[in-house]
Amino acid sequence: MMTKLITTHILPLIATFILTACGGSHNSNTDLAAAKNTLSTPEHVRSSVKAINYQTLIDGLVSDDVHGIILHVSTPEIAFTGSSGIADLATQAPLEAGAIYHLASTGKVFTALLAVKLHQQGLLDLDATIDTWLPEALTQQILFSEQITLRQLLNHSSGIYNYSDRDSADAYVEFVLSNYENSISNEDLLEFALGKPAYFKPGEGVEYSNSNYVLAGMILDKVLGQPNAYAMRDKIIDRLELTQTFSVGVEPDLAGVTPGYELQDGEYVNAWPILRQVTAASTPVASTVADLSKLMSHIFHDDAWLSQNERDELIGQRSLVKESGELEYALGLFKQQIHGYTVFHHSGANHGYISNNLYIPELKTSIVYFLNCGLSVSCQDAFYEIEGVILDNIASLP
Repeated sequence: MMTKLITTHILPLIATFILTACGGSHNSNTDLAAAKNTLSTPEHVRSSVKAINYQTLIDGLVSDDVHGIILHVSTPEIAFTGSSGIADLATQAPLEAGAIYHLASTGKVFTALLAVKLHQQGLLDLDATIDTWLPEALTQQILFSEQITLRQLLNHSSGIYNYSDRDSADAYVEFVLSNYENSISNEDLLEFALGKPAYFKPGEGVEYSNSNYVLAGMILDKVLGQPNAYAMRDKIIDRLELTQTFSVGVEPDLAGVTPGYELQDGEYVNAWPILRQVTAASTPVASTVADLSKLMSHIFHDDAWLSQNERDELIGQRSLVKESGELEYALGLFKQQIHGYTVFHHSGANHGYISNNLYIPELKTSIVYFLNCGLSVSCQDAFYEIEGVILDNIASLP
């Protein structure tokens, strides 16, 4: 079983630099669904599960259209981190395994974790309604705002219109392209959701909406009295020594983010100069495969940093909502039964970058991979091939 990419609506040229995340059926063209649908692993993938060589796998997927791939796989018996291909098309510099990528929606778990940490400290209540913190001038433009809780924002059961919904995407993209040099904020992105119809009443459905997370980010900022990136660094990034992770648009770029390329007018264009100017709790961080893997291990196995109460708030029954079939959404992570194992995962996509982060607690197994080739069909195919081959391989091991 593999997660499925939503590609039903490819916008014209102006969409080349749209900032998005993964999502459901209402979302725009760039949405990489760690959510909506699943599909069976192709037979040609199933036939290759024995004695897999991870470096050979990614080497074989790199091409003129799939510029570079970084892959991390760790189990109690295996530790692999490798890369293949090109990091910078201008210089032809090779892609290094420690390169930093923009995570898009794969980073939503950072926002959710911070909310859980603040809830545990008593600084906010996940079950308080959003009008507890947000001004009436804003909430009156959101249907059912007096009923929507912060928890419902974080598990996508609020029904709030997605700012990157396909019906709003043209205006949203034009705004980003015209204004990114002055920086784009949570508030700017939310404008494309205000006054729009709800998908359903709060708690009566599940629909992936990036608006949920920008609202959550605004609430965190309000509670903290400053950008939530500083608390995220204090409580998560520095506490876990995630040395190659930073908040996009707020903190310095560290050693520099690897270019992410999208085809425009027959040429590959680096999208990072635009994306770096967008500060959004829906796509909050840039990181490495090793840092993401480390984060997931701490989430599931470090009681000193994340208490069992906090873990229950993040991924326990109070927060789980059913997306479809065996797929559920917790706070910042999907939960899904794949090959008989419980897999927590979240992918992310924007133009220039695709990432995937999966963790299997029963096996203490982490799978994280990045591609810097955007949303082309070739890039998507490589994304699915990596996931399918590795999950099938792990399931086949004694």
